[in-house]
Amino acid sequence: ISPDGKKAVFTREHNLWLRDLTDNSEKALTHDGEPFYVYASTPTVYGRQEAITLEAIWSSDSQQVLTHVSDTRQVNIAPPLVRHVPPNGELRPDIIGPNRRMALPGDEHIEGHYFVAIHIESGVCTTADYPLCPTFAPPYVGFFSGGRGWWSPDNRRAYFVDLSRDGLTGRLLEFDTATGATRTLIEETATARFNFIPSSHLGVVLKVLPGGRELVWYSERSGWAHLYLYNLDTGELKNAITQGDYMVRNILHVDAERRELMIQTAGREAGRNAYYRDICRVNIDTGALTTVLSSDHEYFVCDPQDRGCTGTSGVAPSGNFLVATRSREDQMPVSLLLDRQGDVVIELEVADIAGLPANWQWPEPVALKAADGQTDIYGTVFRPTDFSPEKSYPVLDFSSFGDFISAGSFGGSVAGYVSYIASAYAELGFIVVMLRARGSSLRSIAFRTDIDTPMYCAWHQDDCMAGIRQLAERYPYMDTERVGLGGYASPSSAITGILKYPDFYTVAVSSNSIPEIQLVWNGLGETTCTEPMPCEDFFDYDALATHLSGKLLLIIGMLDNVAPPAGSFRVVEALRKANRDFDMLVLPNYGHAAYSSYVTRRTWDYFVRHLLQLEPPKSFALPSSWDLDDSTMIEN
Repeated sequence: ISPDGKKAVFTREHNLWLRDLTDNSEKALTHDGEPFYVYASTPTVYGRQEAITLEAIWSSDSQQVLTHVSDTRQVNIAPPLVRHVPPNGELRPDIIGPNRRMALPGDEHIEGHYFVAIHIESGVCTTADYPLCPTFAPPYVGFFSGGRGWWSPDNRRAYFVDLSRDGLTGRLLEFDTATGATRTLIEETATARFNFIPSSHLGVVLKVLPGGRELVWYSERSGWAHLYLYNLDTGELKNAITQGDYMVRNILHVDAERRELMIQTAGREAGRNAYYRDICRVNIDTGALTTVLSSDHEYFVCDPQDRGCTGTSGVAPSGNFLVATRSREDQMPVSLLLDRQGDVVIELEVADIAGLPANWQWPEPVALKAADGQTDIYGTVFRPTDFSPEKSYPVLDFSSFGDFISAGSFGGSVAGYVSYIASAYAELGFIVVMLRARGSSLRSIAFRTDIDTPMYCAWHQDDCMAGIRQLAERYPYMDTERVGLGGYASPSSAITGILKYPDFYTVAVSSNSIPEIQLVWNGLGETTCTEPMPCEDFFDYDALATHLSGKLLLIIGMLDNVAPPAGSFRVVEALRKANRDFDMLVLPNYGHAAYSSYVTRRTWDYFVRHLLQLEPPKSFALPSSWDLDDSTMIEN
């Protein structure tokens, strides 16, 4: 809906349309839209839209609309998703979306955007004089929904960000919406993947200051993520706002009158978990930083671009108050109303744990050393409620979840969700260890690029092993002769871990795996390969397969549109040629992101049978409400 409330734009048959809200009359604003050349849509890099949003923004005077057209006409056909058991009862298998498009690493043509400004009254469409802007991660969030473009205050210009195909160069472009001319205002090339959007976010960490002539830019140029002030008229750097050996994680609020930002940082306090966020104020011009609230806790404040609460702000418009949830793995979360000095105005809510059993075992935050013996790594240990230090427990390495969570806090929706799953595994009788090894992008560039796997969300598997060994010295009840790996979404580490380190890991379950980086969306595979380890040096499964001596369960969804089953089947073929025994569960209507009660039960059973060496209850039933029907989801 337009700012004046009189008009609205919507999409129909690949084009952008206008509706007059006073009389409900309609007219098409674009006319050349067609399948695979679509206006105002969310990306389809996996062969379908992950979310349905309208990617268009109005000028403040309600006279123009800025949008983009997504062009996949020359993109290759996606690897086929064969529906072997069609839900309509047909016996003949079919292919879901036989004309789906998906660019793989190295393909000539990829999905991207061309930017268009449309004048409502005249109907004139002005296309930006700029080449295709590649779709970049996260691909399931729209371009404008993720804050990647905006209008100037005078509505004569628009701005958008661009990330080069190799992921190394980030740019800010100015678009003259009358002529189509574009001008590069900021261009920065990094030595490793340029991060417009950190893994904790769904949108860019950029802020246009009131008045529209200054921009707060987010960059890792110093080796740490910091904020820089730019002149939007000239594109010149005015000053660094923050600097030092720590990371800026969020921009929560802009106070134009005081020339201050309210931000969150992590890693500023020595000896504290490097993922715990504090709350600070910083002067935009001088860089003077004032701590608002900081302790040995995670402080979660809603940031409109954060994964935890997209579109919502935890800071009052005046900047004088904010709502923060203080949490830690071993304490009850407490939500607080604070003033701008960090003083508590009201304790809003304390988590109710009355329903927990009296012998509930709080997860334990731990600080350890990486395999190099120097680098600090952090994690969480989970124990069953009937825990006894006199018993011996097998260990489950539950570290392989990518960069979406902060091991070391319950802050954020995904972190809490995975922590609950880890707690459930502990109840089965395991000591569950969730570590954040080198390779995480929520630390320094050096920490992120120190990897031993060329994978998105890469990890140092040897860091996880080193951490478990340290914990076993501390806690003798941890049996390092029985160590399992995986159990939930695992990019590839469950497979590669048990193959590379057969003397340490004895049981592994791989589900929703990405074992072959060359068979995923190009924007994931190619930008991963900008990190120090090139993709051609990826694991040689033909050689590694001969190492398998433990128990391995491969769970493969035939409707996995993110990581095509072909990647997992390459592992299967390598194991067959090596004459190694393994277990495999192939599900015809299971995809990449779905959560299934059956898969959960089979995974629990596998670890109980082979790590605990007990026979699990037969056909134990979990709620079917956990199931997602990927067949319907992908098709629609």
